[in-house]
Amino acid sequence: MKLSIPLTDIMIAPGKRFDPAEYTEQDVITRIKKLYGVIAEVMDIVVDGGMVHISFRDATPEKYAEAIKKLAKGVDAAGKGRLPEALKLFQEVLAVIPENVAARRNMAKVYLEQGKLEKAKQHLQGCLQIDPTDVWSYVILGNIYVNKEGNLDVAAFYYEKCLEHHPEDAMVLTNYAGLMTQKREFQKAEILFKKAIKIQDVPNAYYGLALLYRMAGEDDAGKSVLETMFVRIPQQTLPKEFAGIYAEARNLYSELSKEKKH
Repeated sequence: MKLSIPLTDIMIAPGKRFDPAEYTEQDVITRIKKLYGVIAEVMDIVVDGGMVHISFRDATPEKYAEAIKKLAKGVDAAGKGRLPEALKLFQEVLAVIPENVAARRNMAKVYLEQGKLEKAKQHLQGCLQIDPTDVWSYVILGNIYVNKEGNLDVAAFYYEKCLEHHPEDAMVLTNYAGLMTQKREFQKAEILFKKAIKIQDVPNAYYGLALLYRMAGEDDAGKSVLETMFVRIPQQTLPKEFAGIYAEARNLYSELSKEKKH
């Protein structure tokens, strides 16, 4: 497997990008190997023209196929709450394919469920070192810094970085809009929510925009947003994971209607 990554996409710390102007080519290679940790043992690195070219020494086809099967089993085990089993399977996958982003990201999610934030962040950072465009690693890191650590600036860095690569991702736009609401950057939040809705009918974006209008005292605008949501996204068409946000939207609509009467 071969990757080519812009040097400026290499992150050396949360919210801090690598500055190649500060180092020689050999310094760059040394620092990158340090960043990648154990993965560096199966990597060949060349720096050329502002790009890092990384080649991974491939496992045999048999070992690779076996590892991919273990990845599927690990995802299944994690989904059923068998976290120690899932963790062991993901570790076995990475022992064979250390550059496998899916295994590393799923391992991070297990650590997150176990409350091991530092390990989760470490593996998510590892995902982004391998694939600087991985949406879910950015999103999960952003969510950790918002919900677990209350560091809104670092969270914003990850959402913004993700949007550089995926400017039309409605869920990322929605998460970022929610963060801007928390930072009381209401105008920016409104723009982001509306952009998300224009791209895709995401219940979270409608609900977030309605909440934003309520905070601004614009109850009629909030009701209008939710009414549009109820028409465009019938509840019976939604996956189960959206049931909670839909119920909250219904409750908010009832509250806005009562407040209007008073």
